[in-house]
Parts: sequence; C-alpha cells; structure tokens
Amino acid sequence: MAAMTQGFSPATTARALVLVNGDDVYEDLFSAGVKLQEILVEMGFAARLAAGTHRLTMASGADLVVLYTALGLFPSSRQQALADAVAAGTGLIAVHSASVFPCSPDGRVAEDHQVIADLIGCRFASHGPDPHESRFTVGISSAHPVVRGLAAFEVTHEHYQLELTAPGEVIAWREPSPRDAAGREPVCYVRRFGAGRVCYLQLGHDMRVWDEPCVRTLIARAAYWACRPVGPGETR
Repeated sequence: MAAMTQGFSPATTARALVLVNGDDVYEDLFSAGVKLQEILVEMGFAARLAAGTHRLTMASGADLVVLYTALGLFPSSRQQALADAVAAGTGLIAVHSASVFPCSPDGRVAEDHQVIADLIGCRFASHGPDPHESRFTVGISSAHPVVRGLAAFEVTHEHYQLELTAPGEVIAWREPSPRDAAGREPVCYVRRFGAGRVCYLQLGHDMRVWDEPCVRTLIARAAYWACRPVGPGETR
C-alpha cells in the first residue's frame, strides 16, 4: 500500500478520530472501527477510536474525522459541532451507512438530520433491484488526486443507490451489469465544505472489504487528501 500512496502524507503527525455510532445489527460497526483505526495508524496518523456522537466534542481538535454511523442517537447539536469543525478545516470521511438518514413521510430527510445530510452531500436512496449484493467492478476516475493512477478493482459488496444532494464529484463507481437500468452507482464521492474536504465511501458493509488492498489504499489516500488544507481557488 505504501507505493500506492506515494506523494500522500501529512505534513506532521495528523490526529484522526474514528467514530462509530448506532445499531451494530446490520453493519459491523465496531470491527470496522478497529480496521479503520488500523489503516490510519499504519499510514502515520495518531488515530483514536470512539463510540457515540457525544464524542464529537473532540472533532475540532482532530485533523480528520472518520464517521461510520448506522442511525442511532445523533442530535442536531452534535451534527452542527461536526459541520463547524469541517467548515473550519477538519477533514471528514463518511463510511457506508453514514449516508442513511431518517426520512419524513414525504421521503425527505428528516429535519433533525438535515445538518449531517447537507454536510455529507449524498444520501442512501435504495438498494435498487435484486440482487442487493454482487461481485462487481469499481470503476475509477483518472483525474482526481485520491484515485489518480489506481486501477479498477473487483469487490463483493452490498449495492447502494445514492441521491447526490450537494455539488461534488463522483470519483469511483459500481460498473453496472447489462441488466442494470439505473446505470453507475457512486462508490466514492468527494466535495468541499467551507475550508474542509469531505469524502463519502460507500464500501464498508461488512468485514470482507477491510483487508482488500485497493480498499485500504482508497481509505489511506482519502484520509491524506481530506486533512490537507484547501488552498485559495482550489477545486480538488
């Protein structure tokens, strides 16, 4: 992985907060948190693993927050604390079901989760048609620095159809099979939020992905990119 992250490194030892929150029934949150912390430590981050959104009081002291939620208690005040930290320059990686939000009867994101939905910039819409999981190719954009030079790779994973709710860029996607009418599904989406950078990674449903070299490289590169200061006029 070191060769694939050449040219990416924090200027100093960067501080990362890996935060998990919610129900561990459908997503393997806690094991994933350990793996995410392991990846970041391997790449030179000082990474702390924590559970519960009350720990977001520490977000302003971190260079990077990695957020893996499966609903759970996430009051608007804690969402705002994270949004304020990112707007001030803290990087954010949101993982898999962090894009799943409670909805109102008309299908809109519930008002009390609008802050975090606006911050991440995309939301889970559905699993799409059966099958809801398959072995598929992850296609890669050649242009964005997070994925530049990386080759397409295969992974077995759950499908997500996402609604993109804020300006940003899809830099990796699930290549559709011939029977997929919906076309490409975003797998990695990046955007800016104030002085901060946000990366959403759809992968991470279960433990099959966290030892995949390409997935680990993608996390490491996204982490370095997200905690790099955004320069004036910079679009990536």
